[in-house]
Amino acid sequence: MSQDAGEPLKTRSKVLFLTSAHPGGRGAIGAGEGICESSLRALVASGHEVHVLSFAASNQACNPEVVALCASYTTLVHSSVQSVLAMVRSLRWGSLFAPWFFTRVSPRNVGVVRSALVQHGICKVWIDFPSSLGFAPLLDAYDIDYFVHDVVSQKVGRKWLQRVLKPLVESTEQRLMSFVQRCLVLSEKDAGLLRGLGFGGEIIVSPPKHIKVGSVPNAVSVSTVVAGFAGGLNLVFFGNMSRPENHWSIVHFLLLVYPSIRRAHPQTRLWILGLGARRLLKLVARWIGGTHVVGAVDDPTQAFVQATLCIAPLRNGAGVKIKVLQMLEAGAVVIATPIGAEGVAAKPELIVVEEHDFAGAVIDFLDSTQASTFGALGSTQHTEATMQDGPHEKRVL
Repeated sequence: MSQDAGEPLKTRSKVLFLTSAHPGGRGAIGAGEGICESSLRALVASGHEVHVLSFAASNQACNPEVVALCASYTTLVHSSVQSVLAMVRSLRWGSLFAPWFFTRVSPRNVGVVRSALVQHGICKVWIDFPSSLGFAPLLDAYDIDYFVHDVVSQKVGRKWLQRVLKPLVESTEQRLMSFVQRCLVLSEKDAGLLRGLGFGGEIIVSPPKHIKVGSVPNAVSVSTVVAGFAGGLNLVFFGNMSRPENHWSIVHFLLLVYPSIRRAHPQTRLWILGLGARRLLKLVARWIGGTHVVGAVDDPTQAFVQATLCIAPLRNGAGVKIKVLQMLEAGAVVIATPIGAEGVAAKPELIVVEEHDFAGAVIDFLDSTQASTFGALGSTQHTEATMQDGPHEKRVL
């Protein structure tokens, strides 16, 4: 079943909102925080009294506008120590081989959750992000809604080092979700994956809309990036570069795909936008050339609009790629791998190609772009010449 994100629940009640990051947070943030903010705003807009417990890292800050919407908002700073304690506490639930679901379920956090349930007279619980799903067995007396940012077993199955764990992760994910009454997913693809896991509860497909880019301190003005576009063919990639799927995908692209594009079109430039770029990426970019690792920008939309082409050469990961939706929403043309385009509705501006065809697809697009630019220039020159010579004048040599 499909439902608008603004109508996630039918009945009004007191909701405890458990999240592993600040909704619409500031600092080291990604697309998930924007989706989380949309979920929370939808709950408030539909009349619920929402109490938030945010188990966020210290490099994030809450969004005061979001805090003001809530009946209460409590931050518990997440740390590696809390993660270790959470793993130990959750051994019987499978934390040893499926840690992704349990990093927030430390004894301290469990105590705070239990107190909040009683203090606020909670009727429903909303779990946001897989790393908080480990709370579900502790909340079996409550109605639980879970926003599925990623089906973790699918994500694990795409990484060759972790693939051997996939059956164990699937089993753990199934077990935890048996405590959930309702799941909200971003695409029909994820709904199918949940059914494949045997989830028997209600599934609501809630595609993300108009996801905002989070506020990052000392972000580069996108206008300075766009100013550098002049005179070149500009490719744009956007994402939180501290995430492994973004980092390793773009490193692979730079080493094995981008050189052939540059040989065909030497004036091509690649602009990598997003916080958390690692030293290895910066070194590879310097060695390859024609690449700008910009860092976080205040709002990438203008870069999407004015780029020659946006790319999403992702090789792993799961869930809907919000960056691709943002690029398309801005009106950009996007070339993506099947993983990059996963869960995104087909449209003419989205060109989906296999990894081995990626360079050729980009080159073909740049060829057509140059041809149309040259054609427009030639047409202009012809018009100017006609105006000078007269449309019917014959020259005698």
